[in-house]
Amino acid sequence: MGLNPLSLATGCAVKVDLIDTVYPALEKLKDKLRENNIEVMPREDTDIFVSRESEVIKRVINGGEFDADRAVSLIQVNQETAGNPEKFANFLLKIYTSVKTRRRLVVGKGHSIVTTNPKAEVGVLDLIKLDGKALNSYTLANNDTIQIVDPLDDPGSQMQVDVGISNSLNDLFTKGAFQELRMIPVADAPDPELKETLMRNFESFSKRYGVELLQDIQPQTGTLMIGATVIGKSDHELPVFYNRVEENMEILVTRPVGELTPINVHMWLLTVPELLETLEERGITLQRVEEAKKRALDYMTKPNFATAKVIYEHLPEFGKEFDPKAHIAMTTDVTGPGIFVIKEFADKASVDVELYDVPVIDREINEFATENFIIPNSTAGTNGAIVMFASRKVIDDVAQSLSRAGLEPSVIGRVIGKGNGTVYVKREVCKLIHRENILKYFKVKDPQA
Repeated sequence: MGLNPLSLATGCAVKVDLIDTVYPALEKLKDKLRENNIEVMPREDTDIFVSRESEVIKRVINGGEFDADRAVSLIQVNQETAGNPEKFANFLLKIYTSVKTRRRLVVGKGHSIVTTNPKAEVGVLDLIKLDGKALNSYTLANNDTIQIVDPLDDPGSQMQVDVGISNSLNDLFTKGAFQELRMIPVADAPDPELKETLMRNFESFSKRYGVELLQDIQPQTGTLMIGATVIGKSDHELPVFYNRVEENMEILVTRPVGELTPINVHMWLLTVPELLETLEERGITLQRVEEAKKRALDYMTKPNFATAKVIYEHLPEFGKEFDPKAHIAMTTDVTGPGIFVIKEFADKASVDVELYDVPVIDREINEFATENFIIPNSTAGTNGAIVMFASRKVIDDVAQSLSRAGLEPSVIGRVIGKGNGTVYVKREVCKLIHRENILKYFKVKDPQA
């Protein structure tokens, strides 16, 4: 299926490393892309543009001809390409320049995943052609594709598809966009029967949640791929007020993070029985791990419509001004990079922040996972919790609304003031992450020092 049985990566943990590969590759490519009239937008949860009267969508695979203005890309590469910024850059250049358009092409959102199959590299591009007058709304487009959520479950189960679609929708919901939702499935599998099952599961999700299903061509790599390109709209301004993030704004997370950890721990316990003994010595039972996994899957399977509506209600109407006393300034979701997303968005806002806490589903299980190298970043998630930056009054209102909707919001930090994106954390965060390329961006503020 193109999965790596040694890493046992699930969900968003299968992304190409942003820090070591994607960002360096894009930096190398910048000038060459510009020469070809192509621009890759800075990292954002979703592509965002002002809606137009005519928005025509077409998918191409490994290139094609279409007078597109915008593109959302899904790149699947093998492990060798994923681990080498130079090779990854060359692959991106080949895919992006393979689109034949007479217009300036903006790649608004890119997503990349790793496969063990060297013959399964592919570029899936969903292209959007814009014509007609501008409307008083924003269109948002996003792709998130995973390979599998729980390898112990049937790859063709409804759960796998529900998580895959919800994960892609989450980047729209993070911005408060839930109007006129449409999705183009991404489904590939080693055999036609499994692929047909996946497509039926997409139809089921579409009917249950009222998301319009758009049929288009699918990749033919013979590896397992489950996801979707999703498109939605919002007639409110979006929470991208990075220059309005102020001192003493609070940071709220909608629920615990790190859903991938209990799934990985459970898988390893069944694979390496000796680990179970080590776990039980710490007073953690297999049943407790199973309960944490069930809770994680419950989070991941449900699309975050309620959170999207709460965010939407705390944003100005289209064209209106931002009010720090009434509106959310900035949002993102906690996915593959885990709590590192706080650092990315502190950089965007040019502020320094302090994190008091990183709430996870079961802290002892997460610490066990990190200590035993089961997952390098136990704060990573799929269809993850949403983080918001806003004034205390707004955060209080949002927390009450989220609690009424059955979520578990908590304030995890605050903005210290303008700065260079420094994130101060307690030493305990090192028990949740052992990846040096993430930890080096955090500054430990030990209260005992």
